[in-house]
Amino acid sequence: MPLNEDTIYNQWLKMVNAALQRDRILTNKARFGTRALNKQTVLNTWSGLLMDEDSLPDDWIFTKGVLVGIRPKAVTANGIG
Repeated sequence: MPLNEDTIYNQWLKMVNAALQRDRILTNKARFGTRALNKQTVLNTWSGLLMDEDSLPDDWIFTKGVLVGIRPKAVTANGIG
């Protein structure tokens, strides 16, 4: 069964949020040492793209529930939005 546009969109959004979570995790210097991503680079990269960004602290790297500010599309049980 082919995927509809809304399902593809939601899968893309899931992948973008996974990239955000990966970047956040990779800033952990205790875990990754010199291979850790620069925290300020991650903050700058995702700035302007986060959900409810104005209510987040300036350093939101370790704040739970941070997501890209794009809402998923509703998909019904039969896969048609």
